[in-house]
Formats: sequence, C-alpha cells, structure tokens
Amino acid sequence: MAALQLATAEVCDANPHLILSGDLRALQPIFQIYGRRQVFSGPIVTLKVFEDNVLVREFLEEKGNGRVLVVDGGASMRCAILGGNPVQQAQNNGWAGIIVNGCIRDVDEINGCDIGVRALAPHPMKANKKGIDTDGILVSRMELTV
Repeated sequence: MAALQLATAEVCDANPHLILSGDLRALQPIFQIYGRRQVFSGPIVTLKVFEDNVLVREFLEEKGNGRVLVVDGGASMRCAILGGNPVQQAQNNGWAGIIVNGCIRDVDEINGCDIGVRALAPHPMKANKKGIDTDGILVSRMELTV
C-alpha cells in the first residue's frame, strides 16, 4: 500500500509541536520550481559545495532509489551548479528530486525532465570543475525525509 500523500500545509497544521521544536521546517519560499514534478519527497542526501559541481554530478550518477539530493551551494548567484545533463541523469537513475541553495542552468531542458528541482534562480554560467579538493563536503547520508 502506498503512503498517504499530504499537502505541506496539512503536515504543518497537524504538527505544530514539531515546528516549535525545530524538528519540522518548511522550505523557504525563495526557491523557484523546475522540472515536471511539482511535488516530490524522499530520503535525503545532503551535500555542501561552492561554485563547483563535480561532487553533485558524482552523486547523481548513483542510483537514486527515490531519494532527494539537497545541495548547499552557499546561495551563490555567480554560476550554476546544476544543469540539464546531470538532471537528466538523475531522472534516469531514479532520483525523486534535487534542491539547490544556488543557481541552475538549462532551464528548458530541466523543465522537460520527470523530476522535481528547486533552486534560487537560473544563471547561464557553468560551475567550476575542480572536484573534491575544493570545498565539497558530504554533510549527511541520513535517511531523513523531505
């Protein structure tokens, strides 16, 4: 039997004690919606990078198994850390969605993918590709659900 799907507002209304404790938080309304999935959820993997997308691409090459990749890109507005090719790969590998605290590019391509993407804004410039020796940090592979 599939899990009952609740609207985010219903989850918040039903759990004020979790909001007060900080155990339940809503995504800030500063993120724009991309991709064909307007609503998505799943266990999360968190990653911290800054203006470099090598680790992001490596994670999206893995089988997603319905997970959501949450990328802390430092809210950089100087380049995109996610583009159409890795999003297509994420879709093909079974990721439910990607949340980027930063910019994306190839918006038309991403909007054609059957995956949910949230990001601050589009930006035409691509990210650096220096890899792990920059500031890429795996924050958590915990089985939290968003």
